[in-house]
Amino acid sequence: MNGEVNEILNESIPIFFHRFFEGHKSSSFLEINQKISHVLEIFWLEDRKAFCRINKLGDYEDIATMEDDEDLTLCTLKKEDLEFYLFLSRSVLVIFFNIIRVLNISEFRNYKERKEELYSNKHVELYAKKITQINKKGKITAAWIRGFQLIRNTTSDHEMIKKLNRQEDREYVSFTIWDWKNKKVCKWSSDPKMLGNYFVKSDLPFGTSFVFFRSEVLSKYKQDPSKYTIGDRKITCRGSWSLEYDINEEGQVHAYICDLSRLPYQEQLYLSSFNEKPKTGISKRAFKTDFMASWDFDYDPLFSLKQILKKFPVAKVKNGKFHIWKMPDLPETRDIKSLNYVVTESTKEWEDQILILAQILIDGLCTQSINQFAEYLGCRNQELGSLKQLTKCFETLSIEKNEITIFSDPLLKLWKLRSSVVAHPGKNYPKGDLKKHNRVLIEDCDKAMRKLADFTDKGLLNIDKL
Repeated sequence: MNGEVNEILNESIPIFFHRFFEGHKSSSFLEINQKISHVLEIFWLEDRKAFCRINKLGDYEDIATMEDDEDLTLCTLKKEDLEFYLFLSRSVLVIFFNIIRVLNISEFRNYKERKEELYSNKHVELYAKKITQINKKGKITAAWIRGFQLIRNTTSDHEMIKKLNRQEDREYVSFTIWDWKNKKVCKWSSDPKMLGNYFVKSDLPFGTSFVFFRSEVLSKYKQDPSKYTIGDRKITCRGSWSLEYDINEEGQVHAYICDLSRLPYQEQLYLSSFNEKPKTGISKRAFKTDFMASWDFDYDPLFSLKQILKKFPVAKVKNGKFHIWKMPDLPETRDIKSLNYVVTESTKEWEDQILILAQILIDGLCTQSINQFAEYLGCRNQELGSLKQLTKCFETLSIEKNEITIFSDPLLKLWKLRSSVVAHPGKNYPKGDLKKHNRVLIEDCDKAMRKLADFTDKGLLNIDKL
């Protein structure tokens, strides 16, 4: 039996390793074999206490788990993933067991005879040796069984190859599209087989047919920035999918049906619930870049603001540098990736964007550096906050008033909106279209931050040059 076991173990590898390091915060711990973790694309997440993978919807999925209960540690690995590894490595899983039972420990060494018998079940590939220990009175005092079982892949090679090539069977949703090839609005499947192209003649709509959605479709992605990133004309879901989009002059979000066809079925279902007929065509920007193959140089205040913030200049002091403004350390729900245009009439969306904008721009002003600069100029006023103190510094430098107001007025307005509207119980929202209000505010803030960057670039804030 021992010879059989040793032969089976030749060239074998464990799934889990039990490791021990002296002085480690946990004296011992388990690790999964790196060959397996790399093939299965899994990684350890401490808060879930599991090796996880990001699924098609961008959610964390537990693949291998470890649970401790006093002296017992239970390790599990999902069957479908284990079988996938067995298929790729042309392996089988070998399960060993060694069970001992002693009725009277005092009589363990005092026995008359031992009986051995072999057990095998070829149907389930289970093989074991059973030993029974009998005392002089003919009673059993101890027994143990030791053996192994072979677990083979039960999924067909055909299915495994489909999984390897990511060709699993999938479903597709039908959308209301603008079929510009056939000049009609119709309901059409997003199945790639049902879409035409520019090279093969057919009556099928082009894959670049337009699909339009209500602007509220973006709310889901904005509310979960840890999972979704809304970039310039692109939504990205954590480690899984992305979608190019744009917004037309009527405020409709639009995408191409060929791009929708690549999304998970569940995501297509969500998008389809906001699908509507076109109120106008696609945006001028999308037409210019996607169909005319031309660069889009039109001014976009949000894009411009993000660009200047990412490369904001640094002032100088003596032989070093110091920041007048610096990107604050914010949670994912409030960082620059979450800064977007307001696209709905929702006051909650407007409030969220005001708060994010204020936290980035106002809280990013470096109080210590501004106060240091003010003390150098002799205009330090301890009753002034960073924004007003910096404005006082510009006045002390005799910068023209209209230049100062380009910087100060938008940020003062933003601060007022944050403190008197967003954070106020009796909220008095701006009159008119909140979407337009948000865009104008972002444009003014872009000019303000570019003016501050210009002052910094010109050396006006450099202490060693004044």
